[in-house]
Amino acid sequence: MDQLKQIHLQTIVRGVSLDPLVSSKIIAFCCRGDQGGVDYARQVFDGIPEPKVFLWNMMIKGYSCTSSTGYAVAMYVEMLRRNVKPDNYTFPFLLKGFTRSVGLGIGKGIHCHVCKFGFGFGSNAAVDTSLIRMYSLRGNVDDARRVFDASSKSDAIAWNIMIAGYNRSKLFDESRKLFQEMEKRRVVPTSVTLVSMLSACSKLKDGDGCKRVHGYVKDGRVASNLVLHNALIDAYAACGEMNAALAVFEKMKTRDVISWTAVLSGFLNAGKLDIAREFFNQMPDRDLVSWTAMIDGYDRSHLLWKEIYSTLEMLTEVLRVSGYTPQTNETFLDIVE
Repeated sequence: MDQLKQIHLQTIVRGVSLDPLVSSKIIAFCCRGDQGGVDYARQVFDGIPEPKVFLWNMMIKGYSCTSSTGYAVAMYVEMLRRNVKPDNYTFPFLLKGFTRSVGLGIGKGIHCHVCKFGFGFGSNAAVDTSLIRMYSLRGNVDDARRVFDASSKSDAIAWNIMIAGYNRSKLFDESRKLFQEMEKRRVVPTSVTLVSMLSACSKLKDGDGCKRVHGYVKDGRVASNLVLHNALIDAYAACGEMNAALAVFEKMKTRDVISWTAVLSGFLNAGKLDIAREFFNQMPDRDLVSWTAMIDGYDRSHLLWKEIYSTLEMLTEVLRVSGYTPQTNETFLDIVE
């Protein structure tokens, strides 16, 4: 930024600071950075008598990228007040900054403007995708789905956002149905699609769904990566398919602590504490999650032993009342077997 400010000073000295090309370059550069860069861009912007829509878009984008959604919306309102019409870049930049904390009323108001200026009803894929994302983040999956159904749905981006939105709202069966529709329409999924679907399959305990998703990786239709492999292990483990989870783990060229912890947790959930401990001992690195999983596994095992001892004491008392005193060690071995 310091070098940019020096360059900007030179343009002022030479009298070319208001040249549209110069000001555009400075504002565009500043809006890629942090909040300080956007603040400086605003100073430059405010010195331009009649900024074109491109500059308004850059400022809106800058505020959105620095989570200053309120300033982005205010910029858009001021843009309209000065009779500058939005173009097909304005709304994606504006909606990019919308999070769950932004009021739904504001989002719906922007949606009305999208339709008013002719960018709604499937006429612009980028705008549709931004609206789907905005509604999904707010948990309004019905509104998101209405926009999705009216969109072109020509690539995986809108599908990914909609599936992720269903997952976020814990509507995992809807995620599965949408993925099946995606397959019927022959839309090629991405690794993002598959990771979202594996998350849904793990919640639904859908082992067949895991294998279906895994098929995309096995036959090379979707390139594998560490995140996808970890998701496969986690989903198989959640479905109790530890042989499949272990097969994925053993074929991985690169593993991280998440890979190891997914296998570890799978064996713990299956009640195989000894195997889980072996994996835990082999882990190159351990984090809080892996330690917690191992401790919880021992805790669950401890509860099981307490239950056994409680049952043994109850049986002993019943037999004592009946006049028979058993050999406790032998009885305990019978119970364990």
